[in-house]
Amino acid sequence: MAGGGIEPAAAEERSALWKRLAAEPVAMLVTHDVSGMPIARPVQPVRVEDGRLWIFTAVDGDIARDIERGADVHVVYANQQRELFVSLNGSARLVLDPEKARELWSPLAGAWYPAGPDDTNLALVRIDVDRGDYWDMKDARLVRFFKLAAAAVTGVPPDDVATHRRFEQ
Repeated sequence: MAGGGIEPAAAEERSALWKRLAAEPVAMLVTHDVSGMPIARPVQPVRVEDGRLWIFTAVDGDIARDIERGADVHVVYANQQRELFVSLNGSARLVLDPEKARELWSPLAGAWYPAGPDDTNLALVRIDVDRGDYWDMKDARLVRFFKLAAAAVTGVPPDDVATHRRFEQ
């Protein structure tokens, strides 16, 4: 998916991206464990806003402990069928707020927190995104297939399969 550099994302492109992310049920949250190594876990964002993600987590769980040690996180979305490839960097903090938990609550969350939004082991993770990178596919899948096939035959990598865009909040 290499291309000719990184292009800045316009405001309307960022807005469209946040709407697409809101429809994604799963992301990978990367924190750092006790030894400082990055560790990725699947999470279900409960709300995606312009520049902010919200996730439920256990107060006594690994995600909460990792965030207490270091706020820098990385969130990755990859959905090949929807051609969505996104990398977000930001800072996370734990929020202990039953009222906010009630606002974001869904029946799916009840599977993990049966005591509901007032569960004493329930925390919210608020992620404020500082920078985002994403890749826009330029052509239809069939066209990309032929470009990649031609590259395989000629030995010349394609340089126009996707546009890499970046934004900073």
